[in-house]
Amino acid sequence: MIKPDAYLHVGSIIQEIQSNGFNIVNCKMVKLSKHDACQFYGEHQGKPFYDNLTNYMSSDFIVALELVSDDAIKKWRELIGPTNSLTAKE
Repeated sequence: MIKPDAYLHVGSIIQEIQSNGFNIVNCKMVKLSKHDACQFYGEHQGKPFYDNLTNYMSSDFIVALELVSDDAIKKWRELIGPTNSLTAKE
């Protein structure tokens, strides 16, 4: 997902994704309802960041992408780096 604060950069993000060997087979721009965001992130319910996350993800448009590549999950995690922004790659 391209999150609300980044959807204005969709072109350059897609270019980066494709230059790293991914094929985009489906793409949809949507504005999640609070209900949809809560369902999508349901595994995090009860965690301290849950309300802020679901409010943020339903605050504006997101771009959902379906990516295909050999060993796609591992390759994607390497491309995006750590989920913890404090330990993210420079």
